[in-house]
Amino acid sequence: MKKLIVLALAGLLFLVGCGSGGTAGEGGGTGEFEKDFTFISNTSVEPQSFHPNRTSDDGAWPVNQNIFNRLVKLNAYNTYVPDLATDWEFTNDGKTLTFNLHDNVVWHDGTKFTSEDVKYTFDTMIAEAWQHSSSFASVDSIDTPDDNTVVFNLKNADSSIISKLSWYGTFIVPKHVYDGTDTATNPANQNPIGTGPFKFDKYESGVAVTLKRNDDFFGDDIDVETLIFRIIPDQSTLYQAFINGEVDYLGSLPTANVDSLDGDDNYEIIQSLGINRTYVTFNFADEDFGKAEVRQAVAYALDQQSVYDRVGGAGAKAESLISPVFTDYVDPSVKLPETDTAKAIELLEGAGYTKNANGYYIEVDFDYFVSGNFGDIAAIVAANLEKVGIKLKLNALEMSAWQTKVMDNSDFAITMLAGYQGPDVSGVDNRVKSTGSTNIAGYNNPALDEALTKGAQASTIEDRKPFYVEAQKIMLEDLPIIQILDNGYKTPIKKEFTGTPYQDKTKASGEFSGVKKTK
Repeated sequence: MKKLIVLALAGLLFLVGCGSGGTAGEGGGTGEFEKDFTFISNTSVEPQSFHPNRTSDDGAWPVNQNIFNRLVKLNAYNTYVPDLATDWEFTNDGKTLTFNLHDNVVWHDGTKFTSEDVKYTFDTMIAEAWQHSSSFASVDSIDTPDDNTVVFNLKNADSSIISKLSWYGTFIVPKHVYDGTDTATNPANQNPIGTGPFKFDKYESGVAVTLKRNDDFFGDDIDVETLIFRIIPDQSTLYQAFINGEVDYLGSLPTANVDSLDGDDNYEIIQSLGINRTYVTFNFADEDFGKAEVRQAVAYALDQQSVYDRVGGAGAKAESLISPVFTDYVDPSVKLPETDTAKAIELLEGAGYTKNANGYYIEVDFDYFVSGNFGDIAAIVAANLEKVGIKLKLNALEMSAWQTKVMDNSDFAITMLAGYQGPDVSGVDNRVKSTGSTNIAGYNNPALDEALTKGAQASTIEDRKPFYVEAQKIMLEDLPIIQILDNGYKTPIKKEFTGTPYQDKTKASGEFSGVKKTK
């Protein structure tokens, strides 16, 4: 691996324009911009905590994107760009990674940000096993030769580490606030202090989270004075609020309305296939779903086309074992099986199952959390499995209750989850590797671990591909997860706004510091 100075950023700035407004002046109105306005987005899940790294928290995720910063961040097009780091460099052996940091950064409480905050964040993350600490198993130690330099010493070359630093659970937290405290109960978890473009103002449960502009932000000037995230779980309610002008930004159109704004000159429509995949997974300690034959029966019972037809929208039917976005790595000969109810029944009976008095081979709870289209998908999955004699009792939980039951206590047989599996192909590690932070199945196959580890260590597509092809074959045989939908996004942007994440490629996918509003 050679020196990685982010020259690509210059190209991005050329494409999207200087300053914070990537397509400034192209919206409606006079071409002049409003100042100090309020911008309203949404979150579909109630936040549990505003500590950005300890646990997965989809409710706080979009909020934290605007309060905190990372070393590098991921834009809406799955490309990582600089954040607190201005640039970075690997040594020739790929085992030492040096970041140079911005020198004019202060925390929201006025304390100067330094390299010690970065070291504290990752040292504590690893020591306390925060949610995505497994992504940094290759980190041996972290040095801080001066306030503006951080050096990651790696146990081995890791070509995936930059992409992992850009994603979930990698926000830098303030050492002076957390050091020497219980990070789980620190008051800052409910009154967060970051370095980001907006400061925390207030949180009204069931209503909204309100942020205020950070006038000391180290980045570009910000026109948005107040940033509000309304808490709206229901997709149809959210869509109507967007149409009525009660919400300014909608990350993705609901399936029921996915084509409703096509041809409407009041909106710019941006469509993309994400690396976010919805899947079912199993408790490998369960007496039924711990058996390969039962998981294979589920795979033959599932009808991915019916899921896509119902809720797919801008997405795609799931067919591959890794995201189809990674075209260089997907093996077209390794696919999920086509729906075959007879084959599913044959597998169950071959494993010794007979129907009970209710006419089912297996009856079990199907635990999932309430979010977006999960209710509709769960109903389809249950209907698919009932056809082959597996009766799923739908058990819809609030996310925090689901996390306690499923993730913390492994008190489940079969469940459903969705999540990002990028930006690098190694993003699948978190779901299926034995050390993966979201490997809730408890799945462990040393052969798969070895293939994924070697794939992450190799530096070129040509060298990496054989390991990921082998990983797909093992995943198809063991089925720790069964993909049911590749999620896509159709994002409508009101013409009076510019500089939103899809328009300004220098911003993180949920960062609104660049938004401008034409008069």
